Amino acid sequence: MHIKTQNIDTQQIMKIENKNTASQVRLLYALIPAIIVLTVAAIYLLNVATGFAPILTGACLLAIYAIFAITMNYHYIMIFIGPDKILVRFKALWPIRTDNNSFEINTTDFAGYEIIKTPFRNNLVIFKNTPGGKAEYPKVNINLLDNESVEKMKRAFALLETIKKTQ
Repeated sequence: MHIKTQNIDTQQIMKIENKNTASQVRLLYALIPAIIVLTVAAIYLLNVATGFAPILTGACLLAIYAIFAITMNYHYIMIFIGPDKILVRFKALWPIRTDNNSFEINTTDFAGYEIIKTPFRNNLVIFKNTPGGKAEYPKVNINLLDNESVEKMKRAFALLETIKKTQ
């Protein structure tokens, strides 16, 4: 089977991102704790309840929220897979300030990828050939990518691997 690489529009078929979903999740990450705190405050201001029960309930709800947020560890992700490089940008969607992360790999150094599935997360791991062997880049959570985007990413990596084999 011969693949013509010169007819492939890499800008169209090789860029994957979850900008819209990530912004909705980030908004929810900020709103949920605020709603919990405001609800507990409203209960006290309206003298609906006395004692520590509302405070304990609010603290428990915030703890459950924090455990969920830590466990899921959602990321904004943008992946560009082109003929000369692979660029991955990602950022945790915590409601507090987080760092922007990115890495770039020349396609000649690309050594494959793996999607690691756990009960709560699907992580993308990209490998690079180095003089010391195979190196692994940080795991990137791809839970917020829709199925179409994941399939598009898999096809792009498969195409890249095919092109590398024919060279």
